[in-house]
Amino acid sequence: MITCDDCNGMCCRKLAVHIDTPKTKDDFEDIKWYLYHEGISVYIDNEDDWLVMFPSKCRHLAKDGRCAIYDNRPPVCREAEVSECERNIKEIKHLFSEPEDLNNYLKKRKRS
Repeated sequence: MITCDDCNGMCCRKLAVHIDTPKTKDDFEDIKWYLYHEGISVYIDNEDDWLVMFPSKCRHLAKDGRCAIYDNRPPVCREAEVSECERNIKEIKHLFSEPEDLNNYLKKRKRS
């Protein structure tokens, strides 16, 4: 199992925000619009939640990969479990980095 000491702050180098599960054609078009922006990706996690991910390093991540405000870090950081770290589990079912990725997913889903 990877520990925080082994990781170099992977979870501190991006921000993922839940979005509503798309249901309509317009919802999927909105997701494509996200994907037209550089560095943005969307994924479905193991709980079938949809998230949009932004590459964005925490301003308190020190050069050694440790938290510079560890004793005063926010609750979301305090509640993070090493056992749930994405380096220890495969948390992503589907990753969409380009609009074509989403199109291919929709085609496969339509066939099933």
